[in-house]
Amino acid sequence: MKKIFIVAAIATLLFTSSCTKNTEGNKSVIEQGKNDSVTEPSDSTELSTESAVNADQTKEYTDRYVAEDGSSALVTFNNSGKEKTISVRSNNKTISAPQKEAWSKGGIYGDHDFTIVAKNDSVTITQGSNIILLKKARGN
Repeated sequence: MKKIFIVAAIATLLFTSSCTKNTEGNKSVIEQGKNDSVTEPSDSTELSTESAVNADQTKEYTDRYVAEDGSSALVTFNNSGKEKTISVRSNNKTISAPQKEAWSKGGIYGDHDFTIVAKNDSVTITQGSNIILLKKARGN
């Protein structure tokens, strides 16, 4: 009986000594200064990167749009210096097209047999006689 008690006491002692809390923290974390601030656009997710090779600035943002039947779609506008494109993702399918014509609040994109017209807060996709109207989701 004494052997079982001694083995249990040693096991408990080893268990509690091996579970010490490390209070030093992660030294690879960079602390944010008081004057540093992180802001994100309120109506879209915007990604800005600068390439060191050709120094062109790429701006890409994605907004959520809703069709008349209530289905949701993610519309991504890519406005890089070389090529401006739009891609629409819904039901795990994506269509993408380059810009053909532009104006201040929108543009016309097209490829093969479909045309995408982006105006203010709406996107219209036309393919043959099928027309899909998307409106920007509320809160975006």
